[in-house]
Parts: sequence; C-alpha cells; structure tokens
Amino acid sequence: MSMFGALAGVGLLMGLVGLVVVVVVSALLLSLAYRLVVGHMPSFARALGTVLASWLASVVVSLILHGGAGHLLSFVAQFLVGALVINLLLPGQDGSQVGYGKACVVQLVYMVIFFVLAFVLALLFGGMMLAMLHH
Repeated sequence: MSMFGALAGVGLLMGLVGLVVVVVVSALLLSLAYRLVVGHMPSFARALGTVLASWLASVVVSLILHGGAGHLLSFVAQFLVGALVINLLLPGQDGSQVGYGKACVVQLVYMVIFFVLAFVLALLFGGMMLAMLHH
C-alpha cells in the first residue's frame, strides 16, 4: 500500500465521520427548533429521517433550478421544500400535521440556529488556525 493510498483512505474515513456528525447534529438542531416552535420534541429517529429527506429534496430542487435560476430563487425553493418535508414527516403531539405555516417557522428557526452554530464554529476554528500559524 502506498503512502498516498493510505492518506486517501484516512481522508475518506474522516469525511464520512464528519458527514455522520453533521447529520446527527442537524437532527438534534431540528429537534430543538421543533420543540421551540411546536412545543414538543419529536423522536430522534424521525428528526434524523426528516433531515435526510429534506437534504435529498434540497439536492433535487437545486439540480432542477440550477440551470438559469438565481441563487436566491434556489435558496427560497429549498427553504419551502424543507418546510414541506417537516410538515409531512414530523407530526404534532396528536399525530396530525402541524401545518405548513408552522413548519416554515420551524425551518426558519432551524436554519438560524444552524447558521449561528456554523458561524461560531468557523470563528473558533479560524482562531485556532491563526494561533497555530503564529507559533
């Protein structure tokens, strides 16, 4: 086995671990957003399935709107599709759908929490990188 092959394998493994961590954290953040808006916490399995279905639907939407459509239109369409997936897959406490409007609010809160967390982590990692470069 060559050194480059081993490095590629380690890189692939780290990428897969990173993807799993992002999916799990996304499901937890979706559960938190759902709890804040709807008032109860969905099961982790449902939140995980909703995140995966939402991401898959967003990829399909971005592929469809990629040709000629602006980034803002694609972002809005992905937001609306994400809210639709939340409405369809995460039931209210009584088992019925929470409604598309409430699902849009859940999606908005989820995205705000996700972006704030990503920004804080980027600042932390950026600070660590700068600290390592100065030594």
